[in-house]
Amino acid sequence: MMAEITTSCRSGGSRSTRPTRLNLLGWALLCPHARDLLWHGSTPLDNPPYPTSEESKSLHEKLKNVVGEELSRALRALGIGVVGREGGLREHEHTLYIARGEDGVCASSKADIVYILSKEGDLYILYAEAAVRLHVAKPLQALLRGIALYYEYRLPIWVMMVSPHEVRYKQLDDEDQRRILRLINRSSEGFEPSANLCSLCELSHYCPHRVI
Repeated sequence: MMAEITTSCRSGGSRSTRPTRLNLLGWALLCPHARDLLWHGSTPLDNPPYPTSEESKSLHEKLKNVVGEELSRALRALGIGVVGREGGLREHEHTLYIARGEDGVCASSKADIVYILSKEGDLYILYAEAAVRLHVAKPLQALLRGIALYYEYRLPIWVMMVSPHEVRYKQLDDEDQRRILRLINRSSEGFEPSANLCSLCELSHYCPHRVI
């Protein structure tokens, strides 16, 4: 286990800020200014909804059901056993703690669909994330959830992202964790936010550096 990453949101040894949503941590990996907002506890607990949030939520639920049904059907056809419930664990709750120096951030989230699979005596995890749109932070958010699942189960993790337009997947490895830590620890000196990034970022409402 990398000492900087764990699923235990503790304050002993490292001073943890209040819990945040893992999706926000994904945006913080893209922008050091957003990262500093999270680490300094500068974001309010209530996040303003986007104008289309309810519409997106409804589409997301429909897509998640379709993905779950199709994956269950494909696993049966391939003869891959599912440990526990056949439909997988839906909206599986998990936490992730990431340290940065003496401080840390505890992020909580729900993974859309999680399967514990058995193939020829080996166990591994398939985590599937349904997304109406694969925006720039979505791959990092999926990696963070995959890392949280790895430290929860200590099994190989396959991460899959499914949108109406494309499917991406990869097996989680050590380089993914190193990439996360590099982004967490990078300097904000000389970093220039872009209008495209800020217009999508869920932390832009509280960021004094936003460019919109």
